[in-house]
Order: sequence, then C-alpha cells, then structure tokens
Amino acid sequence: MIQAADDIVIKICGSAGDGSISAVEILNRAAALMGYHIMNFDAYPAEIRGFGKSVGHTRISRSVLLTTGKYTDCLVALDDVHAITELSTMSKRGVLIYDSKPPQYHQEDQAVAGFIEPGMIGYGIPLRELSTIAVRSSRSRNIVALGVLAALLHLQAEYFETAIRKRFSAKPETVIDNNINAFRLGFDYTLQNVNKYDELDFQHHVYSSNRDSIIMSGNEAAARACLDADLRLYAGYPITPATRIMEILAKELPLKGGFVVQTEDEISAAGHVVGAGFAGARSLTATSGPGICLMSEMINLAVMAEIPSVFIDSQRGGPSTGLPTKTEQSDFNIAAFGGSGDSPRPVLAPTSVPECYLLTRIAFDLAECYQTPVIILMDFFLSNRFEDIDLNQLNSNVFGRFTPQTAPLKDQPYLRFEVTDTGISPRAIPGMENMFHTVTGLEHDERGFPNYGKANHLKMTAKRHKKMETLVRDWQETGTFGPEGQLDVGFISWGSSVGAVMEAISLLNDQNIHSGGFFPRLLSPLQTSHLEVFSRRCKRIIVVEMNYTGQYANYLQVAISKRMERFTRVDAEPISSEDIVNWIIKDES
Repeated sequence: MIQAADDIVIKICGSAGDGSISAVEILNRAAALMGYHIMNFDAYPAEIRGFGKSVGHTRISRSVLLTTGKYTDCLVALDDVHAITELSTMSKRGVLIYDSKPPQYHQEDQAVAGFIEPGMIGYGIPLRELSTIAVRSSRSRNIVALGVLAALLHLQAEYFETAIRKRFSAKPETVIDNNINAFRLGFDYTLQNVNKYDELDFQHHVYSSNRDSIIMSGNEAAARACLDADLRLYAGYPITPATRIMEILAKELPLKGGFVVQTEDEISAAGHVVGAGFAGARSLTATSGPGICLMSEMINLAVMAEIPSVFIDSQRGGPSTGLPTKTEQSDFNIAAFGGSGDSPRPVLAPTSVPECYLLTRIAFDLAECYQTPVIILMDFFLSNRFEDIDLNQLNSNVFGRFTPQTAPLKDQPYLRFEVTDTGISPRAIPGMENMFHTVTGLEHDERGFPNYGKANHLKMTAKRHKKMETLVRDWQETGTFGPEGQLDVGFISWGSSVGAVMEAISLLNDQNIHSGGFFPRLLSPLQTSHLEVFSRRCKRIIVVEMNYTGQYANYLQVAISKRMERFTRVDAEPISSEDIVNWIIKDES
C-alpha cells in the first residue's frame, strides 16, 4: 500500500556539467511553493572546471528540518559510474531512477542498474532519448528527470514550471520553453508508461501557508545581514566557501553607497577592514581557514587598538589548502586564540541559515559596543546549504541589544583607552573636535601613548578582558535545549552540528533516554555560569563537533570538572543524527 511521505531525501547524481545541482535548485523551489520545508546541501569537485562527481542533495518534509538526512530515499542517476558510489547511502525503501537507454552499453561493472540491492526499486527511464526529443540535445536530461520525479512522487507539475521559469528567467524565452517541454515530456512519459511500486508519495498535497518565506543559503543570509546592518566597506580575497558573500555584496553594496574592494591577498583585506573600523566605518571580510591564518596579525592589532571590525570564517577541511569543498569545524582554536599574547575577542557560531543572518547583523553592534574584532565561525555546510526561511525569523532580538558608547564632548585630555568598570572606553572617531588621540599596536596607557611599564601592562590587559566579562553578562541567550530536570545524556555542540544533535535528542527522548543540549552561539568568551548549571543536570556529557582533537571540548574542560566524552568526526561530511543516536544506544546497551 502506498503511504503519504512526510520526509524524503532525494539525490541527483551526475558528472560536473550534467546539471545535478541546477535540477535540485528547481526541485527545492517547487517544493517550497507547495508549502514544504526543504534543506539542501550539494557536493561538487574542488576544481574550478572539474569533471568529477556532482551531487544535488535535498530533504523535503512537512516538518521543520534540522539536518539534510543521512540516508537517501530516492537517487537519480545522471551518470552511472558516479551513482554507483552513492548506492551505499540508500535507505531500505530506496528508489533508483536511471537511464534505460544510455548512448552506449556500459561495461558490466559500470551499469548502476546492476547494483540494485534486494528491497530497492529501480525505474529505468530513457532520459537521454526524451531530452533529445524535447530539445534536440541530451543536455536537458536533468530536467527530464525532474519530470519523472514529480510524476512518481505525485508533486504538482505547475509548481515545477513556475520554478523553471524563475531559474531561467535571465535566459531567452526559447530556453525557458525548451526546459518546460523537457520537464513535461518526463512527467507525461512516467504517468503513461511506469507502474509505481514504491512507497514514496506526497499524494498531490499542497500545504497552504501564510509564511512570508524565501529559500536562502548561509552565505546569502550573511550578505543580506551586512546590507541591513549598514556595512560601509567589504574587503576580501576570493576563497571557497566564502566567495559568494563577496559576489553578492559586489553587486548590492555600491547601490547603498558602500564599497567593495577585492584585495591582492587576505592580509591586505584584513588591513582594509581594520583601517575602515578605525575611521568609524562598519567593515567586514569573509574568508576560510587559510585566510584567517593570514589575517590573524591584523585581528591581533584590532584587539590591542580596540578597533571594531567583523571577520567571517567559513571553515573547510584543513590544514593548509586542505579540502576546499568539504566541511569541518577545526578553526575554533585560531579564532579564539590566534595571535600573540592574551588577545580576547568574541567568537560567534550560528547554527542555522537564519542565525547566519542574526549573528552577522549583531556582530556589527558587538564590534562597536565592545570596540573589538568579532569573528563569526560558519562552515562549508552552513555557507552552502539552503533552507526555506520564514522572514519573521530575521527580526529576533534573542541575543540582546548592544549600543555603541561614543565619547562625550568635553575638554582635553581625552582618554581613548580610559579604564572603566565595564572595560569599555568612550570611543571617538578620528576628526572629532578636541578628541585627539593616539592608536598603536604597542602596549599603551589610557591616552594611547606607548607605555611598557609592568603595572600599566597589567592594567590594560585586565581592561581588555573586562570587556569580555561585560559581554558575557550582557548576552541574553542561554543556549539550552530540551526538557528540564536531570538528564541521562547532555550534549554540547556548536555551529552547523547543532541541528543533528537536536534531532538526535528528540530521537533519544522517544526511546526514554532523557536527553538535552547546551548550544552556545557565543563560543568565546565562555558562558561559565550557564555551562555549570547545565553540567550539574547531566549524568553524561558528550561534546559533538567536526574536528579531530575536540577543540571546543578542550576549551570547556577547564570550566567543567566532570569527565566529558567526545564525539568527533573529520570525514568531510556533516554529522548525522543517526550516527549520534547509534553511538549512544550502543553505550547504553
């Protein structure tokens, strides 16, 4: 019996250039138009003009999604050889759609149909032949496959046609018509010629929704936040996976009177950002691990000189050039501690696409309020995954409000680095009348003049750390998740891994393993009091993160006296809720 599907993971797998990712983009848009929630995360080669495997991966559900899903329910093979490597991810109810009439016969070990496991269902569709009929070319096999998917899953064709028009809106009308023809041919062929045996079925449901929503990636959300936060200068050097932020701002920021500078390297980009912050302009750069290494000297200067500036680090597999198109969470150490001496600075970590917007926007307020560089740790998974976003989510003030403290007009002498109870000094922008002051990377006194005395160094070091203590006190979000009371298992996680942990917590609670989580968005300085309260509730504490050594767990170990367990992964893929749950169940049994 065919049952309605609430939650389906779909992959379209091909070689680079086959249009796998473009097809999934259209699928996402159509599903969102029908009222479904989506989460999309694609995989593609590191080379700029690559010919390797390209996989469009999306999850569609009636419920709000926290992860992209570990197991594939439906795999569309645009390239047999590459698709064979994806079969190991198939679920027990897995469905395979493949080309039944390839241009030439495959070798016996290269035909994906020959690898169908017992229990899987395969549908052979002449994708290339139908594409040639529709557009006189095989290039629209991906769009034909969308038609097949829509017909098999009982998703309404008109929403796909709307999505196709949107996707190709910049193209001539003939291109749009050809793609709609290819989709329709795949759709009609399937309805007329395919007997459906699988259980994956959305049953023509369209869920009316009053949500004012949009499909957005983490990079797009961060760029939008910059525009809404009145960014004045973006300086950057292209690097995967952060380049998309610069591409958006290069188009949009000049229209708002701002400036985008593509610098010769990351050191120069950081210098531009710190210089603009000194001059009173809101400034930002976005980079990845190799870039943040080069920028650390300028970040260190901004700590000493107390200059507002914002740095986005979208982490990828490292060290060095590492894995440019794979995800990891291994830059916490350099973000929190990179630089000489004691150089405290706030480190933020969004856990979702909406939070990429919220935390980027608030980072500018934090930078100006506490007169400090602020680092936002995103990662490849978060930067490039797409979610359907309720635009009302972007108006939240859950983290608090932070107001810059400007210098009052008064007689000289003006003390730029005046020691106060909060550690925050009155800030004057260069050029303000009677507010002359000196800024240097050397240790300095309250006026900004170099001073190497040990008593002065102790006083100014304490001042810089006092600002971080004030931030912890002012930060309103506690980071706790799950039921109250004592917990069998307490999870601590950060960034993009949080979604998988939240999903795992729900699954464990369904199995009567009382579980909850502590997910700080302010990673550093440490929210010690909240952490201590949470840890006292837990029989076990497990820190989940995507790096080898447990970087954040090492940081927490100082604050938590009880033993912490570590669930770490560096397999270049996002952590899944299923892996977490299986790990816990194995230990509990």
